[in-house]
Amino acid sequence: MKKIILTIILITAVILPAAAIETGGTFSIGNNNLPAVPSTSTAFAGDEYPWGMSLFWKKAANDVSGIDVGFYKDPILNNIIYTNFYYNEDLFNISVGPFFGVFNTAETLVKSGISTSIRVNIPGFAFAQFDTQSTIGGRLVAAGDYIQEANNISLGFYVYNAICTLMINTKSYSAITDAGTSQTEDFTEYAFVTDLFQKNVPYTIALKLAYQNRVRTLESTSIRSLNNVILGTDISVSPFEFLSLIIGLESGLYSFGSLENLVADSKDLLSFASELPGSFLFNATLGVSVDLDNINN
Repeated sequence: MKKIILTIILITAVILPAAAIETGGTFSIGNNNLPAVPSTSTAFAGDEYPWGMSLFWKKAANDVSGIDVGFYKDPILNNIIYTNFYYNEDLFNISVGPFFGVFNTAETLVKSGISTSIRVNIPGFAFAQFDTQSTIGGRLVAAGDYIQEANNISLGFYVYNAICTLMINTKSYSAITDAGTSQTEDFTEYAFVTDLFQKNVPYTIALKLAYQNRVRTLESTSIRSLNNVILGTDISVSPFEFLSLIIGLESGLYSFGSLENLVADSKDLLSFASELPGSFLFNATLGVSVDLDNINN
């Protein structure tokens, strides 16, 4: 693996200056998340709107390799800066690189990790992709220590004017609080996504049906879970060759949850509001991508 990583980095460094550049970002917000501050209440008000964002800069060295640099803020993982070196062939794609958790706690300003992505293709028929992201040196000892982890497994196949994908996504953020106890935020998603497209049409539509599970575990105190069946739609429009605009919405079709008190050895169901905003759980996304080399074309 070290030889593969070194080869990709060297190839990218040698031929990077003559390549295409793509940049952009996204902004997301929604109330389909656990409350920011842990509480003992079983009422889910849905009146908090945690937000996330991402910025990226991607430079292709040639048709098969390049570098992808970016930053994102995620409601589960918090802040991450990353650099990935990628290499693509017809039968496989590989991407590796470091990432850094930044300014997530006052005690640990920077925490390093490694990202790896491998995709195996049967061109025109199917593919399988495996992504992993994990903090290096996963130990929680003192207040402010934390671990960031994310994983994805995707299996997809091609049909006429569509790509269908089954996927499992997981995220986890574990930290030692100022009180010296551990707190863990977990997210798991089982999804079926259909990407619809057509040649010479300047837009694509992605439809997602998924089950999502969010869990907050406070050491020796409580476990709070929020579960949703969601329907999502992402629309990407390219009014110009160099510009893509993205809008997405995930809406909760059915929600349930629980609060388990580990001290009292009891478990209660969450109650959801019958009126807005808590009666409509959602996450919305806006994004833009610009191909700088095509601006003057």
